Amino acid sequence: MTPVTSGPPIVLTATIVPLGSDPNGAFCRQRRAEYLRALRFYLQFARVYFLENSGYDLLNDPDFNELPGLQLRKFTPSQFADRGKGFQEFEMLDQWMAQEEPLPGRWLKITGRYLVINIEQILKECGARSRFELLIDQTSRSEMARTYLFCTTSDFYRKEISGLYKACDDTRGDYIERVLFKVLQTFGPETCRFFLRQPRMIATAGSSGNAFPSGYLQAAIKTALRLINSLFEKRYLLYPK
Repeated sequence: MTPVTSGPPIVLTATIVPLGSDPNGAFCRQRRAEYLRALRFYLQFARVYFLENSGYDLLNDPDFNELPGLQLRKFTPSQFADRGKGFQEFEMLDQWMAQEEPLPGRWLKITGRYLVINIEQILKECGARSRFELLIDQTSRSEMARTYLFCTTSDFYRKEISGLYKACDDTRGDYIERVLFKVLQTFGPETCRFFLRQPRMIATAGSSGNAFPSGYLQAAIKTALRLINSLFEKRYLLYPK
């Protein structure tokens, strides 16, 4: 399977067996199937690094190992799972950054089971707007950065994002989306921008359980709104969703 478009590699984060779950139960079997579905989809468009941090025996699962071009990266479960998903995810990203050799200069991070239907267009945007060190959707009203999808240079991540997970604690409301938003306030539009194209997602939000809207017409309208938005405000989206 050969990627059909240019752009940065994709980094998919995953936890197949969450803490306390039965690895042979229906819940974990469904998660495994959803990760495989996402990988088969994304490998059509880019090189993919698959980062996984549960007790699942990933490296001995032939369905993952036999996917051509897939880069499997296995990490041990976090010792601080009680601090929340953002803590664990960005802890794993930091570990990957420290160990990967050679490290890609720029990459697109996606939460593992999310399907970005228009990924080819998103990847092209990442390539076309490579002068910006970070592409990520942010809303000033909610003071949150949408960490399920962002494109960054390795240098920027290492200097400005690495270690931020240590400030996360979901039990206190210190979600990674809020922690990152506060840090990014110090950077202007010459460094950090939102995506001009609306991501079309097949996914369920972990915080609310609501499905992301994925219709073509709605995405087209929101892409137009993003372009208008960029004429007045280049860092933050002025509409909530």
